[in-house]
Amino acid sequence: MRTIERRGILKGLGAAALAAPLGQLFRMHTGRAAGAGALPKVVFFYTPCGVEPQLWHPTQTGANFTLPRMSAPLAPYQSECIFMDGISMYPLTDHQGGSQQMLAGDEQDVETIDIQLGKFLNMGSSPPPIQMLELGIQSRISKGGTPTVPHPHFTRHSLAQEVFAEDNPLAAFAATFGQIAMGMGPTATTSPAATLQALQQKSVLDTATQDLKSLQAKLPNSEKNKIDAYATSLVNLQRSLTAPISTSASCNDFSHFNPTGFAVPQVGDPNQASYNQTQYMGVVADMQMEIARLALACGRTRVITILFGHTNAHNPISGLGPFGVHDASHYNAPPGQLTGNATQAQKDAKLAAWENYRVWYAQKLAQFIGMLKATPDVTGTLFDNTILMHSSELGNGGPHKTDRIPYVFAGGSALGFKLGQAINFTGSVPVFTGAAHAGIANLAHSPLLTLVCNKMGMPIPAPFTTQFGYSGPQAVDFKMLGIV
Repeated sequence: MRTIERRGILKGLGAAALAAPLGQLFRMHTGRAAGAGALPKVVFFYTPCGVEPQLWHPTQTGANFTLPRMSAPLAPYQSECIFMDGISMYPLTDHQGGSQQMLAGDEQDVETIDIQLGKFLNMGSSPPPIQMLELGIQSRISKGGTPTVPHPHFTRHSLAQEVFAEDNPLAAFAATFGQIAMGMGPTATTSPAATLQALQQKSVLDTATQDLKSLQAKLPNSEKNKIDAYATSLVNLQRSLTAPISTSASCNDFSHFNPTGFAVPQVGDPNQASYNQTQYMGVVADMQMEIARLALACGRTRVITILFGHTNAHNPISGLGPFGVHDASHYNAPPGQLTGNATQAQKDAKLAAWENYRVWYAQKLAQFIGMLKATPDVTGTLFDNTILMHSSELGNGGPHKTDRIPYVFAGGSALGFKLGQAINFTGSVPVFTGAAHAGIANLAHSPLLTLVCNKMGMPIPAPFTTQFGYSGPQAVDFKMLGIV
C-alpha cells in the first residue's frame, strides 16, 4: 500500500512538472531563463514623402539582392529584413491621407492600428503602464493645407480628434519614465514578459502544492515530515516568483539618453522651440530612438510609433541640402513650388538634396536596428521580439504617388518572419478597377497591418472584417505573401 502511495506522489509531481530536482526549478527563475518567451512588440517607423523607387527597391528578388543608394545604409542588416516592392495604398493616390492612411489601412476615418493595439494590450491581466508611445522628430512642422484638403498629422481617433506625437524629447522622456528617469536608481517596474513568466511558473507551483497537501493526508508521519520540508521549499520559491522582477541592466541605464546636454528653453511659440530647429534634428532623432529602446526594454509599452517629420515636412536636414524635405521631394518643380518645370540646375540641386535626405532616413533606421539588436530581452534581443515596420505615405515622391511604397519589415525572427529576402508583389494580385489606381496590379498594404495584428494577438477590430483596412481583391491573405 505504501508503495502505491509513493507512486501516487511521483505521479502528482510529474503532473505538475515537478519531478525534476528542486534545484532545477530554482534555476528556472533567472533573468533570461528558458520558459515563457518575450512578449511581442511593434514599432512603426515613419519617414515622409516617399522615395525614388529605382533608388530604393532592389531589382532582384529572393535572398540575393543589392540595395540601391537610398536603402543602401540597411545593407548590413538586409539578411534580417524583408524589402517589399509593388505595394500601394488603396484607394488614395496622393498623400492627403498621410500616415493616418498608412496606419488605418485605407481612407476610412477610424482609429489607427497603433491606437487599437495599445488599447487591446492594455486589457490584459498585466497591461503595460503606457498603452502606446508616439515619438516625433519635428512632426508638427508643416506648411500648407486647407480645411477641405488638410495636411494631417499622424495617428488619431478621428479626423476631429487628432493624437499628436510628442516632439519634445525631454517631455517624452519624463512622461515615459517619471521618477525612474530622475536618477532614482533601478526601476521597480516589472517587465510584462517577466510577469507572464512568473505567473506561469507560479501556476505550476500552486498545482503542485495542492497535490502535495492532498497526498500528505494519506501518508505516515515519517513521510509527512519529508513532504513538509519539500512543500516549504516550494512556498519559498513561489514567493520569489511573485516578487517584483528586475528588468535588464539596459533598462536601468539612462546615461545614453542625452549625452549632448540638449536643453529646451521656454519660448512662446512651440514652432520656435529648440527641438523644432533644423540644426537639432539629428540630436532629437537620437534621443527619441533611445526613448523607444528604453521603453521596450523596461516594459513601459509594447507599441511605439516613431515619426520622422510631417507629411508636409517643412525643414531641411542640416548639412544635406537647403530645401525643405517636402519641397525637395517635388524635385521636378522650381524651389518653393509644388508644380511647374524646374530648370535642369534646379532639378539637379533638389534631387541631390532629396537623395541625401532619404539616405539619412535609412541611416537612422539602420541605427535603430543596431540599438534593438544590442539590447537583451527576456529571451533573445529586442530585435528578435519586435516587429519593426518602416513605411512612408508615398511611394514615388516626385509625382507624389502612393504606388511602390517603401515597406520594410525588420526583426521579429522569434515571431516567425522569413527574413533576408526581397519581394515584388507587382502583378501578383488582380488589377485595381477603381478610378484612383485604375490599371494598377499592386498589393494593398492592409494585409501587412493585418499580419501585425495577428502577431500581436489582436483580432481584426470593427468596422473591419477580414483585413485591417481595405479588403478588396488586392488585399490578399497575409499567409499567402511569403512573409511568415
